[in-house]
Amino acid sequence: MSQLTSTFPGNGPGDSQPRQIGTAVPRSTAYWIFVLLVLALLSEETAYAYNLVTPALPDMAAELHTTQIAWVTTLFSLVGGISAPIVGKIADNLGKKRVLLWVVGVMACGSLIVALAQSFPVVLVGRAMEGSAVAILPLAYSLMRDIFPRRLLALAISIATSGIGLTTVLGPIIAGALIDNFTYRAVFFFLAAFPVALGALVWMVVPESPVRMRGRLDWWGALLLGAAVGLILVGLSEGAVWGWSSEAVLGCFGGGAILLVGWVAYERRPAEPLIDLSLLRSRALITTGIAQVAAQGIIALNFVLLSFLAQVPRPLGHTYGFGMSVSELARYTAPSGVISMAMGFVVGLVARRRGARLPLWVAFVFAGAGSFVLGGWHDQHWQVQIGYFVYAIGGGALSAAIPIQVVDAVPAEKQAVSAGMVNLLGAIGAGLFVQLAFVILNAHVGAVIDGQLIYTGTGFVLAYHFTAAVSLVGLVATLAMRHGTRDSTVLVDD
Repeated sequence: MSQLTSTFPGNGPGDSQPRQIGTAVPRSTAYWIFVLLVLALLSEETAYAYNLVTPALPDMAAELHTTQIAWVTTLFSLVGGISAPIVGKIADNLGKKRVLLWVVGVMACGSLIVALAQSFPVVLVGRAMEGSAVAILPLAYSLMRDIFPRRLLALAISIATSGIGLTTVLGPIIAGALIDNFTYRAVFFFLAAFPVALGALVWMVVPESPVRMRGRLDWWGALLLGAAVGLILVGLSEGAVWGWSSEAVLGCFGGGAILLVGWVAYERRPAEPLIDLSLLRSRALITTGIAQVAAQGIIALNFVLLSFLAQVPRPLGHTYGFGMSVSELARYTAPSGVISMAMGFVVGLVARRRGARLPLWVAFVFAGAGSFVLGGWHDQHWQVQIGYFVYAIGGGALSAAIPIQVVDAVPAEKQAVSAGMVNLLGAIGAGLFVQLAFVILNAHVGAVIDGQLIYTGTGFVLAYHFTAAVSLVGLVATLAMRHGTRDSTVLVDD
């Protein structure tokens, strides 16, 4: 069992005194505002590592001469999702500020590797290291909880959360300025410099958490799950090249399945597993987990597909493409980012009165409808603007409603582990569905121009309709929920 201790250093080794969680050494309000600003800005690194990189994918694919560019997104999500629970437990043992700075260092090194890489395998090594950034956000929140005075804690976390929404608006603008004026490599130099500068401020001004929670690390569970999912994704990504019935592809699928079964068997043994499989007996958590997988897949797919759809010149795409620069791409994504942020407030108001299930199923309807519209009609600017706008209403509502449903799905004492499990499933879902979309696109290549794959219009139609189908899966899971209504209580099935 975990043991919770809360101490702060005295004047000598072993000299410590008890301290309550959520209390802080008396300091001025201005000091805590500055600490909040530093941690909130650092938390943006996770979102920037996705939002700035996605518009750069077409240029990266062309320069690196690869058909497997989806791995840039997939590997980041997969490594980040699986490593975040482990990093969190290490931080509980060794100190959240200390581990946060380690993560910042790994993230910066990974970004620098990608910026300088001359081959795709080296890019993937750096991108896997960048996946550590997924742990920055929960580490920053946990650190705030431990060090901030109670009077400022709720406001601090709320402001930090709102900042992530702002990245949706600013990310494409920053990416456009970097990529259009330099190259995609400038994005990764930025991703290396940004956390180092903020990490230095964290080191200088942010106090260490006094809280320690001794727990066991499920290294084998993380390795088994990562290897299982990774093998399956390799089989999916290479199926069209190696042949779906080839020994290599069948070996990847078979090996992944065996490792997955082994992981399930192993996860029943540790006292503190990576994923507590006993929670999956709950209908509430199963349906919420499926909804999270679908939601993260939809959000990732729409951003990735739009980046390719809009940047291809019309003479090459024939039935699609506007030859937009990354800066011009922001005319779609920036207004939609504002809508997504606004939906966070709307969902909060509706959930308070009616529960989160209603806005969640409405969100899947909008996300699916927007994806379907983009699949059928994308040869004019106004069509893409309408389709992406409709999707953004759903996407913003999905991001806001899922966490509320997690809270309502399980008792309070299980919310931390349940939230971690649902977030892990979402990260795997995002990587899986992006990989599947590129399986569809790579099966519909119309031309190769200077190393860049030009997909046919049919490929985008099928990829967007696949996204709409994922929305339908999420909708069905939401309609099967019995929690998250105005009259519901926490429901946990036996």
